[in-house]
Amino acid sequence: MEVENGVLRFLGRGSAFHTDNNSAFFTKGSSLVLLDCPTSAFHKLRHIGVDTLTGCEADKVIVLVTHTHTDHVGGVGMLIHYCYYMLHLPVEVIAPSREVAEDVGYLLRRLDGCNEQGYKLLTADEADYDWIVTPILTKHTPELEGRCFGWCLEIGGQRVVYTGDTCTLEPFVEYLTQGAYLYTELSAYDTLVHLGADVLLRYEDVLKERQIKVFLMHLDNEQVIEQGAEKLGAQLAPLYHK
Repeated sequence: MEVENGVLRFLGRGSAFHTDNNSAFFTKGSSLVLLDCPTSAFHKLRHIGVDTLTGCEADKVIVLVTHTHTDHVGGVGMLIHYCYYMLHLPVEVIAPSREVAEDVGYLLRRLDGCNEQGYKLLTADEADYDWIVTPILTKHTPELEGRCFGWCLEIGGQRVVYTGDTCTLEPFVEYLTQGAYLYTELSAYDTLVHLGADVLLRYEDVLKERQIKVFLMHLDNEQVIEQGAEKLGAQLAPLYHK
């Protein structure tokens, strides 16, 4: 299979119980944009350096939240502390809905004790960025029903659909325009809360017809998934290497 570089890079592409949890990033001008920030991603970012990731002197860090499981937001508070006290960089946290914003706000204010001057918490509706198309409500765990989202973005004129954690592709199909990049989680095991290969294969025809470039992330068994990626017309999400 021809290797496609994609639009996003990943600080980790593992599922909840892996060392490097799932976290993607891209840059807009001199701003670094993260999709989720688990603790593992924070430590990798700290080691690499924000300016290295942006390729210039950074002016802001933005975090798009998908949902509030620890392997997705566990490093956000530490990121805010580090950017405020060490880097003197503003951080914006963008939640997909008002309800998720309230949950994230409680985490940052009451549990992590972040200085209110160190960050701004916005909903997607409040964020004034033309590269945000829309958050996409999806299904993940019953305990977080109505509070799990993916994101539809336009990055450098390229449509990017990022599922976050999901057990279905159905909410995302309408946003997969011709030639779009799809970053979807994939599980090697049968589970009710994560997307399996059998579900992804149900959309094989539409993905081929629209020439969708498929990247697999949030991997629970990378070796098994890599072996089956070509059959799915996909490749593993690209990890960032300094």
